[in-house]
Amino acid sequence: MELPLQGKTLLITGGTSRLGQAVVQKASQQGARVFFTYFHSTALAQGLEQTGAQGFAVDLADVKAIDAFAQVFREKVEFLDVLIHNAAATADALIEKMSEKEWDDVMRVNLKAPFYLTQKLLPLLLRKTPSKVFTLVSRAGLSGLAGAANYAASKGGLISMTKTLARELGRKKILVNAVNPGFMQSSITASVPQEILQENLEESPLKTFSDPGEVADFLLFLSSDRMRQVTGQVFHFESRPF
Repeated sequence: MELPLQGKTLLITGGTSRLGQAVVQKASQQGARVFFTYFHSTALAQGLEQTGAQGFAVDLADVKAIDAFAQVFREKVEFLDVLIHNAAATADALIEKMSEKEWDDVMRVNLKAPFYLTQKLLPLLLRKTPSKVFTLVSRAGLSGLAGAANYAASKGGLISMTKTLARELGRKKILVNAVNPGFMQSSITASVPQEILQENLEESPLKTFSDPGEVADFLLFLSSDRMRQVTGQVFHFESRPF
């Protein structure tokens, strides 16, 4: 059995999301040593740990919590091959009704946490090169999303940060890329009205939602040694115009 991630250490935030679960399970099957963060989903995290992965409860909106996690993680592992920023938050509202707290809460999880956690774990990424950082972005970061200015702005900022880090870290042999997983049914889209879900389905050239398992497979292919010279890119799991 081929184990393309054998010997690699991988950390994914938001490991109990649908996509996060798929990545944790598949990475473990491919021989990686897998770690993940989660927020409240303790039962799901315990289930994932049956694969051999290890979960950490971390509030990514709190830099002190990130600091504490990073310290423990740096003591636990000697190096990090792959860091995947998958965790995301939403607090949808039209601009005239959006509170400052709703804006800040989304920005802290979606944009500040990837910056801060990458910075804190950079010493581990530098010990095993080429290492890789992936950010999970969204079509909203390019085309906007009515009723979610905070989410769209955070994902737009994440795309720009990804491209900037690719330039900064390339000389250190760290590859940084973004993946837009397309529109998939998840906890984030659970509150989306049915008519909006149907609209997104109709706009899809394939008339289907993205499959978390297939997106996970793509991420793990990029994480393997088969991809060693690609950085600063945004890979889209959809072909709709922006």
